[in-house]
Amino acid sequence: MIPRARLSAPSLFVGSGRARLGAFTLAVLAALTALGCKRPGAAAQTDGGVPDDAAAPPPAVQGQNAVPEPPPPPDKPLLGITAFVTTVYAEPRDTAKKLGYLRVGAKVARSEEPVGKAGCPGGWYEIHPKGFVCAGDEATTDLENPILKAAAKRPDLKAALPYRYAFVRAVLPLYVKVPTAKQQYDSEFKLQEHLDWYKQNEATVNQVVLGAPDVPIDDRGVPVPGKHIGEMGLGKNSQELALGQLLGGESDADPIPFWLEGGKRLIPNISDFKVPDFAVFADRARRHTGLSLIGSFPTGEDNLNRRFAITTDLRLAPNTKIKPDLGSPWHGLELTDEFSLPLAFVRTQGAKTYRISKGKAIPEVDVEWRSVHALAGTMKTVEGVKYYRTKDKRWLSQLDVGLAVPPASFPEDAEKGKKWIEISITNQTFVMWEGKRPIYATLVSTGKAGLDDPKKTTATVRGVFKIRNKHITATMDSNEGSSVGGAKVTTVAASHSPDGGGKAAAPKAGDKNAKPGGKPDPKAAAKGGKPAAKPAAAKPGAAKGKPAPAAGGAEKIPTKGDGEYGVTRRRGEGTFQLRDVPYIQYFESGYALHTAYWHDVFGTPRSHGCVNLSPVDAHRVFLWTDPPVPEGWHAVNAGEDFGEGTTVIVHE
Repeated sequence: MIPRARLSAPSLFVGSGRARLGAFTLAVLAALTALGCKRPGAAAQTDGGVPDDAAAPPPAVQGQNAVPEPPPPPDKPLLGITAFVTTVYAEPRDTAKKLGYLRVGAKVARSEEPVGKAGCPGGWYEIHPKGFVCAGDEATTDLENPILKAAAKRPDLKAALPYRYAFVRAVLPLYVKVPTAKQQYDSEFKLQEHLDWYKQNEATVNQVVLGAPDVPIDDRGVPVPGKHIGEMGLGKNSQELALGQLLGGESDADPIPFWLEGGKRLIPNISDFKVPDFAVFADRARRHTGLSLIGSFPTGEDNLNRRFAITTDLRLAPNTKIKPDLGSPWHGLELTDEFSLPLAFVRTQGAKTYRISKGKAIPEVDVEWRSVHALAGTMKTVEGVKYYRTKDKRWLSQLDVGLAVPPASFPEDAEKGKKWIEISITNQTFVMWEGKRPIYATLVSTGKAGLDDPKKTTATVRGVFKIRNKHITATMDSNEGSSVGGAKVTTVAASHSPDGGGKAAAPKAGDKNAKPGGKPDPKAAAKGGKPAAKPAAAKPGAAKGKPAPAAGGAEKIPTKGDGEYGVTRRRGEGTFQLRDVPYIQYFESGYALHTAYWHDVFGTPRSHGCVNLSPVDAHRVFLWTDPPVPEGWHAVNAGEDFGEGTTVIVHE
């Protein structure tokens, strides 16, 4: 028998999309409760090296957001961040513990005067709510600094996606200044052929379907009941926006930014991919790379009338070679006293309800893919297959659904009334709990190796964990590796740091602090920004050349015939970057909860070990978990300074 719950609504349709999955079995938490709050085989410590119980989190808040630090006094002076990433230290020295980091353009309250200058000629400033930043190359007290103005657009934490996103449809250079027509022809292989193709297909290639930004959500990030996708009130949905807005601009005709006027670049190149000041571009982006954008602008005949999108590290991508992407609109649902566990999410297309008669299960009507149904708590086995009774007196096959059910017994955090997260690999379900009260449920995609050994395969690690650090965004390779999470980054040919271009230095084993790093490859670009090697031949709008496989056996880049790209095959797949993956929360080295803006198969094992959530769901979870990211910061480490992270329990 499935544990009973008070339910009234028989079913609910959540999100949209298509997927397939085979059989699975029901799992509960009973076996995990004995593990307590420590990870199997490891001392339970946060990134700060302190016990998990060193700082108790605030009481559960009935589904509300995590409570951030109080704002600073309004009369405090500000410190501006001028490097793409700047570390916050617990003490005024660069060997101290790392508390988190800030991104370019951020402005945070600071002390009136430096607290010291040891190892920092510009002075160490204490910032709000705590920690120290060195003024100099990475931060400034001059709020008129042009880099601060150029990077003034901040991530939107009220949105399911903090930036606008696009995928690269053909290999492109990432320009550091607005290129002339000649510079573009010199830098882009078979450019005229590509431009002819784009002119013929422009009307169709930039069309978008409604996605994650078009789901109405409240201040907690919870989808608003009764509102349909695209019902944005006074705002416009994505299909009503101009191309310039879809690529991060305020309008379709934004002017060329001040720092790019006259064909010059009036600010330094802040990407990790370093090139000489006279270079035209810094690095290339492969096909299917995901880009995060903060602006766009059109140009005139001297620049081939192309529009350029501005990336978060202030490089330029020509719009003819990128396509706006909105992520999946799929999302879970808020649980209430009227609609709660146990639930069944339909995970296969073509699923049906059944009538059970004389020892036979007789199929009846179709049920919507990823619809969710309240269960009555009754189960029957027919010819070796389990069937679950719904509140509206129908039967669903275990072959078609993933279950979210109350545990047989509760873990320690539940008994203490704390927040905790439960993830079932078998069911591909994800439930947020406050004490013994479930508040939100959804489908996820865990490691595609299922219940295999995580040390040898892409399976997701199982056990009891704590969130170690949280990042508003960070860049992952196509196998979901990122040095901010302590995993090896496997991207080849254009290996990148987790938060910018350039070749990343692999982190030392055990370095769990939230600080991206990396040294540039000085040989990566030749004089004038031209690559040392010629790019592969390309079809109009696409690249012919096949990339070398990534270390660890990365899959080939999807091509025509490999399935439906973005549905059965994920966007961004192969040996390249997924820039600014949103709402990342590491709970174990190399394993994180994070948005997957590149696929829409939630409910199917899909990842390389991380727990993939839809944009709406990942945003909801990020706002709720502890510790909250301080205002103006981009990432924070859990520990004695900001409190312990929320418990994450992953089980079969």
